[in-house]
Amino acid sequence: MENMRSFPQCILLTRVGGFYESYFEQAPKVSRMLSIKLASRKWAGQSIPMAGFPIHQLEKYLKVLVQDHGVLVAICEEFKTSSSNAPFERRVTRVVSPGTLIDERFLDPFHNNFILAVSPPFNASSYGLAWLDVSTADFGTAVHYDAKALRDAIVRIKPREVVLVSDAFDRSHPVYEATDRVKAALACIPAPETSQIKTELIDATKAHMYEAENNAIQVLTSYLQTRLLDHMSDMSVNQSPLRASTDCTMRLDASTLSALEIRETQDQSTRGSLSSIVRRTVTQGGARLCVQWLTNPSMSLQLIRARHVLVELFLQNAFIRQDLRSLMRIGAGDILRTLQRISLRRNDEQDLLEIRDFIRTGEDIIKILMPLDSQELQEMLQRFTPLSDLGERLERAIDERVMEKRLQQREALFHSQDPSYAGGPTLTSDAPPLPKRTKRASASTELLLTENMWGDDIEHLIRPDSSPLLQALTNEYDALRLKARKLENALRKEHSEAVTLKFLMGQGHVVHFPSVKGEVDDSLSLAYKTKTTRTFYHAEWTRIGMKLQKLREQLSEYESRMLEALRLEVLEHTAALRRNARLIDQLDVLLGFAQVAQELNLVRPIMDDSTSFDIQGGRHLSVEMGLLERERLFTKNDLKIGEGTRLHLITGPNMGGKSTFLRQNAVIAVLAQAGSFVPAEKARLGLVDAIFSRVGAKDDLFHSRSTFMVEMTETAELLHRATPRSFVIADEIGRGTNTSVGLSVAFSVLYTLVMRIQCRSLFATHYYELADILSENVSNEVEIQALCRAIEFYCTRLEKQGDAMSFSHRVRPGVNRVSHGLDIARLADMPHDTIRIAEHMHTWLVQHGQAHLQTKGLLQDILKSKP
Repeated sequence: MENMRSFPQCILLTRVGGFYESYFEQAPKVSRMLSIKLASRKWAGQSIPMAGFPIHQLEKYLKVLVQDHGVLVAICEEFKTSSSNAPFERRVTRVVSPGTLIDERFLDPFHNNFILAVSPPFNASSYGLAWLDVSTADFGTAVHYDAKALRDAIVRIKPREVVLVSDAFDRSHPVYEATDRVKAALACIPAPETSQIKTELIDATKAHMYEAENNAIQVLTSYLQTRLLDHMSDMSVNQSPLRASTDCTMRLDASTLSALEIRETQDQSTRGSLSSIVRRTVTQGGARLCVQWLTNPSMSLQLIRARHVLVELFLQNAFIRQDLRSLMRIGAGDILRTLQRISLRRNDEQDLLEIRDFIRTGEDIIKILMPLDSQELQEMLQRFTPLSDLGERLERAIDERVMEKRLQQREALFHSQDPSYAGGPTLTSDAPPLPKRTKRASASTELLLTENMWGDDIEHLIRPDSSPLLQALTNEYDALRLKARKLENALRKEHSEAVTLKFLMGQGHVVHFPSVKGEVDDSLSLAYKTKTTRTFYHAEWTRIGMKLQKLREQLSEYESRMLEALRLEVLEHTAALRRNARLIDQLDVLLGFAQVAQELNLVRPIMDDSTSFDIQGGRHLSVEMGLLERERLFTKNDLKIGEGTRLHLITGPNMGGKSTFLRQNAVIAVLAQAGSFVPAEKARLGLVDAIFSRVGAKDDLFHSRSTFMVEMTETAELLHRATPRSFVIADEIGRGTNTSVGLSVAFSVLYTLVMRIQCRSLFATHYYELADILSENVSNEVEIQALCRAIEFYCTRLEKQGDAMSFSHRVRPGVNRVSHGLDIARLADMPHDTIRIAEHMHTWLVQHGQAHLQTKGLLQDILKSKP
């Protein structure tokens, strides 16, 4: 009851022996959410509701409670005490929330599980962010100076849980929009006080943090203290945190991440997203890093070019690439999560073997790469720290055969108790089958046992020869086992009976006789007798047995101390291991980029600091993959923009490929600056500091915004935030209102992009009148000439032969003034009578001059009256 009062917002699971149980009013709720039986238990003379499950099913049900139902779960463990009145004490050791998962099996191995804290606005102008993946110790901070940039950063990081200070943000603040977009759990806490912070995640003084970042770290630390509890003191984070800066990475706002489907598609599926198509990593750490590179493309020409050099190197050396990927697949593991388990004392011996395998794999990788002649590669390898001594100590100390046997036995036990464990049927085990029970030996059977040793061999996790003391204890133990076997055979010979030496609960070390007949000598005193068997005490066997038991306890204790020493030694090398792990992850991503370049025919882009694009034969990978599944080919298109021409005005029918063309060029820029090759025949790209998209829109009922309002909001953002080095893709700006207003809005946005911002822009529209405005007006005015020179016209077409229609999807110079909207409606199987009415009405409007707006002289009048 006290624990329930202490954690009122949590579902309390209390450890009772081999079960976790829930009581009182929480029990029916747990029973319903987990679909388990609701029982009852006597407490204080009354019956109370109770629901529970075996301890090995904890992770299975944590997933349901925390991830599926979004509730907090307090884990109350039991601990032995020295008191006879209360042999156990129980306390909550951890509160599990979506952002504080540590090593649960249901953690997504391919994406980080970040928890993110936002500090209240510092000096009313800056926001601090601090985010941490508890499972990997990946830690980052950032400062943003406007609310929209804060929103975009949260969407880019995509945390599972967001922590805010209560009442620090109004409900209309973009931080809540970001939380909704990424579907993160939201936690609000009181403003933390420095005196309440018991554990510092990082030395902020050495890290040279801004005040806003320090505040965010305090918010995060304060919250973690209420969740990790017993684990907080052992919590380890990367002491060289990622300092996210808008100057170092391409900015991708929330709308652009969604429109380009970099991380997931519009229907929230990873299948078909850019990351799923280009990811060829073989390690879990590499998969997470690949997503980070794609959502945070670099702005450093030196870094981008270095990545391209390495991708080309691995592309040209196919055999080396395959050897490296095979090594990583087998031996690299997920070392960052392994280290965190070791740090938090949640590891087992298998984790130490994973460290050993990682060290061995890293050294093998370095040996393969060292002969390659590449300055960029050699600079990368110089950051690798050799850890062969640690690897050799782990190799010499741990007996892997015993580890494998125990793992098989554990898996078999879990599967026998719960067939749904690990999401599959019972696995077969390579462990030898249990011996069948045999009938009692007859008098004629050979009584003397041939094995030299009594009892079973000790399964040493630590090899005895790795420690003189352990070897001495093992030798002494085996010598006593030899004495016990000699004593056992002597008693068998003396009594002509299959006597065995045993240890029985409640009796101790006894000599077991399988019959009740026969005389025994004076050295044996009766311990217990049944209808069929007898047990006797024997002074020599008691002495030997007590020594064996004591030695077994000493061996177990010493092995535990040696394993703890190995754990601490691994922790001493944590910084080097994490640094090596990140290098392996980087190599994995670069090898994956080379692999996908070979598979999908990608080319190396030429990168420079210009503000132009020259892309020949560009493709959209996601669309191309979808077409290939239907045995269709993708239509390649070129783009040359930036040298004199800053904006392409693209007209054409719906389904003509305009939106795909816009997206594919933005995706090419993302891939190139992430370090990947690009889907094109040839590409030269100037650096892009940000991509802004106004592609597709839907209403936002939750915030009472219509489709047109959403569109205008996104358009306003890109006009406020774009720079001359940005790349803007705008699709059908001005739709959703009447024609005159829509055309006016579209022209004003186009004008602002070309004349004020002067950035590279692709502007797709159905308002072909924009082309009329810009091409029909001939003027000697400098501003009008500059505007018209900066714009080129392109279009897509729909070809008709009789009733048959086909989309060429080829983007070519020119203007398409034919909508083909009625043809598209007919293709969509609109009723024939409806189509006929539409055709008649359109014919009337054309005949009476109402289908086209007259724009002659419009441009001069607009610019003359411009403020």
